[in-house]
Amino acid sequence: MNFRLHISPPENPSSVVDLAEASLPCVIGRDSEVAQITIPDSQASRAHCSIDRDDEGYMVEDMGSRNGTHLNGQPVTRALLRHADVLRIGRTHITIEIGGTAALDPLVGQRLGGFELQEVIGRGRYGTVFRGLQVALGRTVAIKVLAEECRNQPDQVQAFLAEARRAGRLNHPNLVQVHDVCQVGDNYLLIMEIMKGSAADVLRAKGAFSEAETLRLLQHMSRALAYAESQRLVHRDVKPDNILINSEGAYKLADLGIAAPITEDGQAHQERIFGSPHYVAPEQARGGSIDGRADLYALGASAWHLLAGEPIYTGSNRQIVIAHLNTPLPDLAKLVPHLSDETCDLVCELLEKDPDDRPENADEVAKRVDEIIAMPPRAPRSNTPRPPRVRRRRRRYRS
Repeated sequence: MNFRLHISPPENPSSVVDLAEASLPCVIGRDSEVAQITIPDSQASRAHCSIDRDDEGYMVEDMGSRNGTHLNGQPVTRALLRHADVLRIGRTHITIEIGGTAALDPLVGQRLGGFELQEVIGRGRYGTVFRGLQVALGRTVAIKVLAEECRNQPDQVQAFLAEARRAGRLNHPNLVQVHDVCQVGDNYLLIMEIMKGSAADVLRAKGAFSEAETLRLLQHMSRALAYAESQRLVHRDVKPDNILINSEGAYKLADLGIAAPITEDGQAHQERIFGSPHYVAPEQARGGSIDGRADLYALGASAWHLLAGEPIYTGSNRQIVIAHLNTPLPDLAKLVPHLSDETCDLVCELLEKDPDDRPENADEVAKRVDEIIAMPPRAPRSNTPRPPRVRRRRRRYRS
């Protein structure tokens, strides 16, 4: 059986390592004296994680690394590896190839109800996403199939169905459209429009975004969030992995099914904390009630990551969250020297730690972005230091 690691470091050429005949366990890290696979990544630990094989299959295990080992976007201590999984070690992404083709997934090539499952295009904590064909309409779609371990838990099944139906009621050009949700035998399927990839995919493949492309993304995402606010919803997990791109190049926000409803007091009350450490708003990280301004913070953190090519803060998940709570922002103008003052100011305002200092709502952000895009081209910023940015305190009035 083939077992290959497709390794994509942040600033070096990609490589492929074949472990099918290798002696295991195999250590991955940045120090060649202790790691069999060396990755040139300053955010990787000397001995970051190891790969071994047991009765279940190939396993990855974190070795007490400084920044953690992430599998499909989630931190793991020890986990089973599957075909098309993506490991993240520091800023290095490693795609897992087991068996050489996606057809090793037993569902590939099968027909479930009126849908043919053609190939695996992604995996997450709750299931596998396939490129598929809706036979009756001849339409290519994305099909998320709930993971087997989740199918055996009634509360997980009900949450999956509820989130799918909630998302299916929403309709906006900058939201990923949910077409259907259904049960076929023991399988639960979520049928969505097919997308080319995510902003995170583009960042990994091509590096930091230009200002113009970031503004276009902000324009589309602020419109999506304004619609969510109009439906009294807070997304809670805006990040580059959830900002998808269709074949026409439009950006669309995914996973709005997990959004929390805004109640009569204008707040969304969290039963548990959602969000990803690199993008989570301070008030969201503390737990309790939030509103749409938490999504604006996450949008600002996403824009920063795309512009600078790296997230605002680094470290363990705990260190990153504490930094969002307490650590002042670095100087974005120094990190991205050719960024206009207007875009720099907007991103930094979105990232104010006090939600009262951020824009009032997503509609205001959309208008600001439209104004920046409409401005005539300007000469590159000079090397003269900018004066300190004046923070604009906003007071919210509730009826």
